[in-house]
This record gives sequence, C-alpha cells and structure tokens, in this order.
Amino acid sequence: MKLYLYKQKKAFIYCLVCLLCFGFKVTAQLKVGDPGVRFNTSKYDSRYPQMKEWQKAGVRGGIPFLKDVKVVKTLTNGANSDAINSAINDASKQSGLVAVLLKNGTYTINKRIVMKSNVSLIGESRGNVKCIIKMNNGDAFSFYKVRKSGIYTLTIEGSWGKPKYNWNYSLDANDELKNNDNISVKFNRSEDCWLDKVTILNSARDPVRVPSNHITLRDLKVDGAHKKAGGAQGYFFIQGAYNLITGCKVTHIRHISLQGGNVEYNVVYDNDFRQEVSFHSGDKGNNLIENNRITLPFDMPNSKADTPNAAYNNSKEPNYYAIMGPWSIQHDNSENPNFVFKNNCLEQNHNNAKPWSNPNLLYKGPKEIKPSNPATNFPALSASLTPKGGTLYPIILSKSTGGSNACNSEVTVSVSEDAYLQQSSRYNTSELRVEGNRRVSYLQFKIPSNAAAITSAKLQLTVSTDNGNGRIDVLKGKSNSWTEDNLSTTNKPLQGSTIGTLTTTYTKGKTYSWTLSNLKPGETVSVLVKQASGNDVSFWSKEGTKPPKLELKLSCNSVASKSILSLNAEEVTSAIKVYPNPTQDYITVSNINVGQELVIYDFSGNVVFKKVASNSDETLDTFGLKSGKYIITIQGKESIQFIKK
Repeated sequence: MKLYLYKQKKAFIYCLVCLLCFGFKVTAQLKVGDPGVRFNTSKYDSRYPQMKEWQKAGVRGGIPFLKDVKVVKTLTNGANSDAINSAINDASKQSGLVAVLLKNGTYTINKRIVMKSNVSLIGESRGNVKCIIKMNNGDAFSFYKVRKSGIYTLTIEGSWGKPKYNWNYSLDANDELKNNDNISVKFNRSEDCWLDKVTILNSARDPVRVPSNHITLRDLKVDGAHKKAGGAQGYFFIQGAYNLITGCKVTHIRHISLQGGNVEYNVVYDNDFRQEVSFHSGDKGNNLIENNRITLPFDMPNSKADTPNAAYNNSKEPNYYAIMGPWSIQHDNSENPNFVFKNNCLEQNHNNAKPWSNPNLLYKGPKEIKPSNPATNFPALSASLTPKGGTLYPIILSKSTGGSNACNSEVTVSVSEDAYLQQSSRYNTSELRVEGNRRVSYLQFKIPSNAAAITSAKLQLTVSTDNGNGRIDVLKGKSNSWTEDNLSTTNKPLQGSTIGTLTTTYTKGKTYSWTLSNLKPGETVSVLVKQASGNDVSFWSKEGTKPPKLELKLSCNSVASKSILSLNAEEVTSAIKVYPNPTQDYITVSNINVGQELVIYDFSGNVVFKKVASNSDETLDTFGLKSGKYIITIQGKESIQFIKK
C-alpha cells in the first residue's frame, strides 16, 4: 500500500489567511530559550502574578545563537583538561562572546575544566565529540562565579561504564563508586549560563547540579548515574531560582530535584522525562511544571518486579510517583505551593496511572510531608481556577513583523535534521558535504500546515570551508524514518523526483538558492542534496555558522471569511506533535481536537489501533505493537510516520 495516499490535510487555513490579509510577515520560528522570544501579555491571568516572574527564567536575553559566538581557539582529538583550560584562558583575554571549538574526537577530562565569563565550549557535533571523565572528585565542568558562558553540542561521559543498577532500590549497593564523588557539570554562584544540545552519560554522582540563578538547560540527554544511594546522590539538581529546563530527556538517575531555600520561579517546560520530578525539601515554591511528558517505567521501584539481586519488598523500597513532594519526616515542605499544569504523566509502575494529566485542570502542591497517598499531594483546583489563557507560560515562538502586501506571507523554516553519508559512514557535523555519489547530504524540514498552498520555495545553503563547482540537484526523499543521529545506508530516504537544480561556482562564505517544486503544506519532507557534476563542495549544517533554511511563500484562500478580530498573530503557533518517536510502550499525540479520530496503520495498510480523542493530548498504548514502522492519521489534520522499537 502506498504511504502517500494519506494526503496532508489543510488545517488552520482560515487563521493564517486572516493574518495574511492584515499584512503580517512571519519570520523564522524560535525555540524556547532563544534570544528574541516574547510572551503573549493578552494571556496573563491576574490571579497568577507568578506568570510575570516565570517569563524571566533562564538566560536573560536567551542562549546566544552560534552565529553570534566567535571561535578563537580550536582543539583536536586527544587533548586533555590542561589543553582545554589553556585554550579557555587564552580565549577569555579577547573581547565579546568567544568560544573554544572541540573538533570531532575524544577528550580526556582528568582535571576540572574551569569555565570563564563570555567563553563557551562548542563541540563540532554532539555525538562525535566525547569528553571522557577520568577524575574521582570535584566537578568535571565547573561554572564558578561566571556569566555568559556555556557548552554546546557535545557528549560528556563517565569512564566507569554503564551503571549496574538503573534505579535506586535503597540498597547499599546503589552507591556503586564508593570513593568517587565527581559531578559532571556544576553551576555555582553563576548567572546567565547554559548547556545546549549536550549529552551526559554514566555520571558518577550528579549529572548536573545548579546552585545558581538564570541558567538554561536545553535539549539535554541525561542517562545514568553510578551513585544513587543516600546523601544527595544521583540528582539532576536545581538549587537556585529563575532557571529554565526545556527540551531535555532524563532517565536512570535518582531524582530530578528542586530542593532548598533558594528554589523559586524555576520553569520546567516541554521535557521528556522517564524519571520523577521531586520537590524534595524546603523549596520556596512558585515553581512551574508545565507541558512535560513524565513517564515512570515499569521497572521503576514499586513496579511489582523484583529488584536486582533481592526480593521485592514494598515496605522498604522507595515508592516513586511522577511528581513528588517531601516523602520523609526529615524533610521540609515547600514554603509556597508549586504549579503543575498541562503535563502528560504516565506511571507504568502504578498500573499505568495518569495523575495530574487533565489538561483542563491546574494542580498545586505539595500539601503535606510524607502523605499517606502521594498521588493526592498535588490536588487539582476547581475548573474555574484554570488559567484563562490556557497556559501559565504563554511563550511566543514566532516573530511577526509588518508587511505591506495583503494576502501574502513569507515563512522561513529551519532544518530539523541534517547529516551526510560518505558511502556507508554517517557524519553529523557542522558541515554538509556533497561529492558525486560518494557524499550525499540529507535534510529534513517540517513545513507548516496552516497554509492554503505554497506558491514558491527556495532552499538556501551557505558554502562553509570548501569551494567547488558544477551541478547540484535537490531530490525529494521517499521516507522520513531517519534522524541525524541514526542516518545509515539502511534507513536513508530513497531518492524520488528532482525538485531543484543549480549549476554554478560555489564560493566560500556565499549563500546559494535552489528553487524547489512539489512541496505541500503540513508535510515533513526529506531532501537529498547530490552533486551531478563538478568538484565537491561543503555547506554549513544546522550546527554550523549559517544553517540551511527553506524560504516559502504562502498563498491566500477564499475560506478566510471568519472572525478576523478574534485572532491574534502571535497565537497561530499550534502544530500537531507525536512523541516519543521512536517509541517503545506508548505514543502521545498533542494539539488535537476533542472528537477527532486517531487511526494507526501498519505498512500493509491494516488498521491496528483506532480511538476518538477525548482530550487535546491523547496517549496511545503501543506496547502490544510489533517493532517496525507505522502511520498515525489524525482526522482533519495530517498523517505522521513513527517507529516502534
């Protein structure tokens, strides 16, 4: 059965067209934590004055774009802590925001890396820059009394291998490294610092500790800690105020903990946690947990599964819930309530319970220490107290500017995935290379669905470090079942029709455009950039100085006759999301309408699941599905492919 029989649906058309008739020009979409993000003041609810404080969370002014950070030092494979610290010290003597670039390779962290104000570390690529910790105490990466400093796109990994135990079972053996108290990254009395696109694996004690204010932790992948016994071990640890945690994936540690008398006005927004979130002891309250996916796996304590090497004992083992307050009389309760809203919680370790997941209710707590029923420690408020704007964090992720042409809009779409294959080897670096059939680059874009039609499309690529010439074609891929982290010869999209071509001389630093055809609103499209003739060329990837972008012109449609005055240009940002993808036990579809039918098909066209949505966010059980590729269709919206592991 051909997958593309499932046509993309033209959703939210009248909303967009109304905007166009007012002359808005939509520019590139921003991410949470970027410079330039704004908040929709029309959604403020005077009953929750904390909203004005939450919008201050994270790096003030946003995490600097890579294009605004100047690389002044470069290190190569094999460098150790002494070389990295020397490069950071040299860089700190220069003015402006500067960085030390770590080229792809392995780096030995045998002494503390001392970060400096206005100096960042940038990895050439997240998966191929590996900083291996080989020290037993102190902080591997230390931000102490610094500002405007951060780490981008690299992996920090403990040298001790994968932890023996996934979870804390209240066993002495959970302290797997008795003489090792190393913390992977610590922000101490610092402000306006960040981690962005950083992977932290197999930590000794804590993967991240933040006794600081205005820190942004964005797009982290945290997995594993060797020390998960008593005494604040194995924490993703927030100990300050006005910090922003967004886009992170965290699992196999002891706690995600907001703890201590300085903890207030932190925002935990749009994360995927397979770990509980704890208000452990004595925070000030007024912290926000919104729009997260929090799943406690089946094997987490109180799963009715045996603990490793010991019989299951309900009276002694920890009992984890998706969101927790103090669970010991030795702990102190929050000074003020914390706010929990629009999260999707799934407790597989408690018979697949889904507490605190009603998108129409606001929850506050914790109300007591060591409650008899932890599932009720963050009670729901009455429906009348639900925030009037539908959110407590009304962030705007698209920038609107004035435009003079009615019924016309230009949209710039950022690339979501990009990498290249050199024969059978994958390269996810700051560059995209093309060379005949030997090197082919792959890019993926998610085209907005709120358009009537695309009247023109241009792919823009900027030459990075290698000039070239000849004909370069852009071809439409036949599948999207790849990411920049797993692209291979087996899952790469097969090439379809040629949708753009350009023959010229390609000069370093210059930007070139390919006029593309056959693109549709709402589709996720993979394109292949392939050289048909001439000398090889390299372009910047999305991790590079000037990322690829897709510039679209969108047309109007006569359907836009509905209430124009009821629309706000800043609010048209809704898009259907399906996550996690790939998935194992469940998949969530968000931003849908109640009453829409959700149908999952296998690749033979058979219906394997069907449900009518009763909430704007629906979680579907995929545990019983076989491993493979599936398509989920959302009535009146679109069709999206996902992978079951």
